[in-house]
Amino acid sequence: MPTTTRRSVVALAALCAACPVAAGAQSCDVDDYITKAIGIEEPWIENAGYLYAQAGGSPRALTLAPEIEARFGERVGMELDLPGYTAQASPGGGSGAFGPLAAGLKVAALHECAMDRGSATLLSAEIEGQYWADPRPAVLPDEGNSVTAQVMWAQLWYPWFTQGEAGYTRAIGSGVTGGWFVNTSLGKALGSAWSAQLEVAVDNQLRLQGGRRGIEGSVMPQIAYRGSPRWLVALGEQASAQQGVPGLQWTTWLMLEREFGP
Repeated sequence: MPTTTRRSVVALAALCAACPVAAGAQSCDVDDYITKAIGIEEPWIENAGYLYAQAGGSPRALTLAPEIEARFGERVGMELDLPGYTAQASPGGGSGAFGPLAAGLKVAALHECAMDRGSATLLSAEIEGQYWADPRPAVLPDEGNSVTAQVMWAQLWYPWFTQGEAGYTRAIGSGVTGGWFVNTSLGKALGSAWSAQLEVAVDNQLRLQGGRRGIEGSVMPQIAYRGSPRWLVALGEQASAQQGVPGLQWTTWLMLEREFGP
């Protein structure tokens, strides 16, 4: 067995020792082994802050968006998406706008750990509301007020892991196109600090002529580096396709995570 693999198994066993025996009482803190996908809401409950940067698309734009995760207990937490800023063309040029504010309540339905075997299973649910105080449809045409209900899951078979989310968005007023969505990924830990995964997303929230909905989807390979137990940085290149639109749209994503406390 390679040295890095032995060290990883020992670390997993040590983490298991800190977990209570009863599955219903476990905190199941697995984010050192399941790396959060850039575009998927994590099913575990934690105290953390995120900063997302997105560049590209058509028209070309740069977006910076902060997010906060808070933990109220072993099974309950919340997500707060602060208004992100989108600048079209280059920073300082073109049009720009702050986006909506979103907040969600997250409940862990199933968190089971068997770290001595390098495995864990997580299932959570979330209700999230989104509100935009200053709509700027000319800059952000697909944003608005909405309510989303979704389930999130993750499975660890160290060094492999998978995670995903699926749900439905209900539009309130104009702006957002409601509909279903599914987003999932498959990843692998590459030693103790690096990981790679492939994220795939599909939804029917593309607005077509005549009020119809179309299918859109994306594929995003990504790589992440955990420089310390508290810091994670991930980089992804997303290729998006829309029904009836030839060609792909390319977007570069950067995610920075800072974990706070237990």
